[in-house]
This record gives sequence, structure tokens and C-alpha cells, in this order.
Amino acid sequence: MFLAWNEIKRNKLKFSLIISILIMISYLLFLLSGLANGLINMNTEGINKWNATSVVLNKNANTTLAQSKFSQDLIDNQFTDVAKVRQTGVIASNGDIEENALIYGLEENSFIVPKIVDGTSPSQTNEVAIDKTLHDKGFNIDDTIEFAQSDVEVMITAITESAKYNASGVMFGNMELLSEINPQYKSDEINAAIVKDEKFKKSDLDDSLEVVPINTFIEQLPGYTAQNLTLNFMITFLFIISAAVIGIFLYVITLQKTSLFGVLKAQGFTNGYLAKMVFSQTLILSLIGTVIGLLLTIITGLFLPEAVPIAFNPFTLLLFAIILITVSLLGGIFSVLSIRKVDPLKAIG
Repeated sequence: MFLAWNEIKRNKLKFSLIISILIMISYLLFLLSGLANGLINMNTEGINKWNATSVVLNKNANTTLAQSKFSQDLIDNQFTDVAKVRQTGVIASNGDIEENALIYGLEENSFIVPKIVDGTSPSQTNEVAIDKTLHDKGFNIDDTIEFAQSDVEVMITAITESAKYNASGVMFGNMELLSEINPQYKSDEINAAIVKDEKFKKSDLDDSLEVVPINTFIEQLPGYTAQNLTLNFMITFLFIISAAVIGIFLYVITLQKTSLFGVLKAQGFTNGYLAKMVFSQTLILSLIGTVIGLLLTIITGLFLPEAVPIAFNPFTLLLFAIILITVSLLGGIFSVLSIRKVDPLKAIG
């Protein structure tokens, strides 16, 4: 470690280039991980707050809540804790702002409604609660809301925690409100039943229905899997690129020091000792580059606008930092192999 650090100090410019590359790679890697988490959160935030085990849907709905419809009588007495849901996409306006949103029709005291952070829970058909996403976009308590596809008007009485569903803000009303907004609903029809029951697989459902585990339901959200696969591939390739770049840089530097390693070998330094020096040098460089990249990422996150879907997970950032340092060390293997081949007599001569 002593020799490794002293060489870095004596050749600041040379090693600064490697550190700069590592900073840029780690910075991009951490930003991509935050973007991946943010996009996942946009799609699944509301679903995760259900704390549900499964969702009951019409078999012909292709695991899509909005396309599913069935009589609520078909699930009576099937589960210990269930929330019956109607859902409709709307274009909501308070006179100043128009926004695409989803509106849920729910039974009273449904566990689907997130924690209310301001106002009072809706008690009338013409009242709704909105999630924080819509509040941040300009909707407020006591605003009168009109819908583009209906003559119905409602008033906002409460704001809940953010509960985005498939990147859309959410409103919460009762079943009757959904029937007024969308007259196609029959009096006994719902889109889905959200279930909190670990024994959901043992239910005896009608043949027209299916019970979908909540993880499967999330994976079937439009674009969810393709989006995650794309970002994960990008992150994986960044790890590979990181190992390749630092490996190439260290290998070139090692070739430049062939005569030096020959002299050290002639003085009695073993291959193992020299390999430790190279790995120590790689560890120092990767630590410096990764830490600076992480700090730049955190600073960037503080200044990004709320419209950018980014969310940093401390555990993920730490895991990626460890992996990045590990693959950098793996990239130094080529240098170690080249050191083993150095012949002291040829190097000195």
C-alpha cells in the first residue's frame, strides 16, 4: 500500500486520468440506479401502499385492472380482507390546470386509501381525496374539479400521501361517483378486488376470474418489465466497461514499468508482493473515483426538478459502489499476469 500510494502521488497526472474515468462511470452508474428506482416508484408507488397479497381480475382482462370487469358478488366470502375497486382514467381540471389522473371508486374505509396528510376524508358522493402527486401539480383542498368526459363536478376535501399508479396521480371517491362519471358501470360491477389474505391461492373462485399474486400483477404493468430490463442492461454494461477501462489503463502503465518491476524482482521482491502493490493501487484509485462519483450524484439529486423521476436507495448505492470497486480490482488481473511474465535479466538489460 505504501509503494502504491507513493507512486500515485509522484504521477498525479497519469493516475488522475484513471480516477476521472472512474468518477464519470460511477456518477453515471449511480444516476442510472436512481433513475431506475424513480421509474419503478412512478409505476408501483400506489400498489406498494396497498400492502396486498393478490389482485382478483377478470380472466379475459390480460392482467390489466382497467380492462377487467365482473360482478362483486362473485368474490363474496372468499377472502378475509378485501377491497373492491372501480377505476377510471380521467382528465381533471380545477379551472387553471388540466391533468391526466386515475380515479378510484371504493367502499367506505377501504385500505386502498393512503394516509391522509391534510383535510378530511370524503364523506359525500361529490367529494374526493387526491394524492400528493396531484397536489404538487396545483390541485388543492376546496378546489372544484371538472372532468372532460363527464358533467360531474367534485370537490377536493383531503390530500393523501403520494400514491402514483402507472405514473399517474390518483383521486379517491366512492362507488357511486364512478357510476356517475362512467355510466357503463352496472350497479354491481367492479374492476378488481385487492386482497390481503396469505391463503388467497386456496380460494374457490368463479371460472371467469383469476387471482394474481401482487408481484406478478406489478410485472404485468404496461412497459414495466421492458423498462427495467433496459436500465438493468445499461447498468450491467457500465460495470463491464468500468472493468475494461481500468484494466486497460493499468495494463498500459504496467508495460511502461516493465524495467522497474524487473529491478524490483532482481532485488528479491516476489510476484505476490508486486501483485499486492498493483491491487492496492487499483483499490485506492477505485475508492477515490467511486466516492467522488457518489458525492456528485447526491449533490445532483438535490438540484434536480421534481419532474425528473429519480429516487436514491442507500442500500442500492452502497451495493453498486462495492460492485464497482470489485470489478475494478478484477480489471487489474491483466496487469498482475503481465508482472509474472517479467524476466529480471531481460528487463534490466
